[in-house]
Amino acid sequence: MMKQTTIRLILILAAAASLAACGSSEKAREAPGEPVRGVQLETVRLQALPEFYEAAGTVRSVTTSIISAQISGTVLEMRVKAGDRVKRGQLLAVLDDRSPRAQLGAAQAGVEEASQGLAEVEHGLQAAASDRQFAEATYRRYQGLLEKNSVSRQEFEGAEARYKSALANERALQAKKKQIEARGQQARSQQESAQTQFSYSRITSPIDGVVTLKSVDAGTVVMPGTPLVTVEDPTRYRLEASLPEQHLPKVSVGMAASVKTEHATFDGRVAEIVPSADVGSRTFLIKVELPRDCDCRSGEYGTASFAIGQEKRLTVPRHAVLEHGELEGLFVVNAQGTAEYRLVKTGKDLGERVEIVSGLAENERVATSQLEKLRDGVRVEEP
Repeated sequence: MMKQTTIRLILILAAAASLAACGSSEKAREAPGEPVRGVQLETVRLQALPEFYEAAGTVRSVTTSIISAQISGTVLEMRVKAGDRVKRGQLLAVLDDRSPRAQLGAAQAGVEEASQGLAEVEHGLQAAASDRQFAEATYRRYQGLLEKNSVSRQEFEGAEARYKSALANERALQAKKKQIEARGQQARSQQESAQTQFSYSRITSPIDGVVTLKSVDAGTVVMPGTPLVTVEDPTRYRLEASLPEQHLPKVSVGMAASVKTEHATFDGRVAEIVPSADVGSRTFLIKVELPRDCDCRSGEYGTASFAIGQEKRLTVPRHAVLEHGELEGLFVVNAQGTAEYRLVKTGKDLGERVEIVSGLAENERVATSQLEKLRDGVRVEEP
């Protein structure tokens, strides 16, 4: 009897406990959680944003001088190496100058000979002019005396012959002077040419800059056109980028472009558009001027961003996107005020905002504050 009473009591207590548990769980489900107050929301809209095309290119100096040999000969000296800074007119290399020196000497001798010949003929021309003037005066006087029958015809004819002879001699010397002047001019031209040829044996820098390449060493035999030294201006650089044909009408000279290298990002400007396309790639070469004294190196890789139009994109504040490892998400608040954590895929970084490529639709609302207090299913109240 006692045993049955004990069993019945246990069953009653168990049933009571079960009812109490059910009641408390139902009460917990019915009782709403505490809402998160003061949450700022933003309704997502499509925004018209600039569309950019990023073109790959190479950084090059605006002024690059490839200095080549103008004469054949042996390199006697190389006075610079790659990396040296040089000034305009500075001697870079010396070639064997024996042949141009000999030509210069012969040309100078020709100029001296022509000069001496010209001096001699001018002296003779002065004497001939004096003789002609005296003979002409005698001839004119005898002509007057002949009209008065004061001299004989024979005397007059003698004075006339002497005048004509002096005149012919003067004219002959004048012609000779012109010939010698012509030879002198020719000799001076030969001298200038020889001087130029001789100067080619002294290789000098045409610009202030840096030696970027030394192509030969002392002892090398070179021919006309053989590259010797390359010098470039390190203060002015351009990015030479390739732009597809379909984007060419949207780019113009003077247009701003953002240039990025592995060292920094620069504000550039389109300086030149080469009008002919590359046959293989069907792209056009665009030269973007970079700021003076930028931290650039000739030959390094870079990209240029050109604004080619506008496109509509969904964007949200950058701080509204939460990152968990490689996953990105944000809290979307529905019409009932309930927060939902949603994974999204982001696109271009727009500074304080970021593009949302997928996972979000226009006119949805996203939380932009109190993010650390939010979780799935919590109610949200705006300020």
